[in-house]
Amino acid sequence: MKRILCFLTVASLTMYFSSWTISSDTIASEKKSAEETQKADKNIAKDIVCGMDVHKDKALKLKHDGKTYYFCSKGCEDTFKKDPSKYAKKENKQKGEKETKGKGYND
Repeated sequence: MKRILCFLTVASLTMYFSSWTISSDTIASEKKSAEETQKADKNIAKDIVCGMDVHKDKALKLKHDGKTYYFCSKGCEDTFKKDPSKYAKKENKQKGEKETKGKGYND
């Protein structure tokens, strides 16, 4: 009887500690994934014309009024060049909505 009780105790403790180790590894990998996602987000810009997310290092770039705009295609870049003030206003409006969202102004 003592052998069975001892065996069950050892088995229970082994299972407890092995599950704790797995949980720690899982938490560490999730934290690493979150950090990688944040780094990737810094390299992504939004095409102001069509709204598509683009990688800054692969996208077409155009400077206007000291700001760099990124485009997914030549078509979006050409559309922006035709009326840049229209899209600059659109971007400012979107930024204003993001800043006031959740503060009770537009909810």
